[in-house]
Amino acid sequence: MNPGNRTYACSDGEIEVRVENAEQWHGLAVAIGRPELSYEGAWDAVRAADPNGPVGRVVAEHFSEDGTETWRQRLEAHGVPCTIA
Repeated sequence: MNPGNRTYACSDGEIEVRVENAEQWHGLAVAIGRPELSYEGAWDAVRAADPNGPVGRVVAEHFSEDGTETWRQRLEAHGVPCTIA
């Protein structure tokens, strides 16, 4: 697990995110409104990161703001694999 591959709490449930590459990580960063998290080499750093570390906490803050269906649609629109848990 890492910040791109974990379950996040939303305002009405949970969503499981399964990022597999840099392009999908960029999609997640854009979907949460934090494109700066997708700098060159970011995916390599994120793959090795603690899922609950600093990056994971930043991502989690954004997911808590909206419901699971809103996030599913937003993530899928940006090519990010996810499922409502």
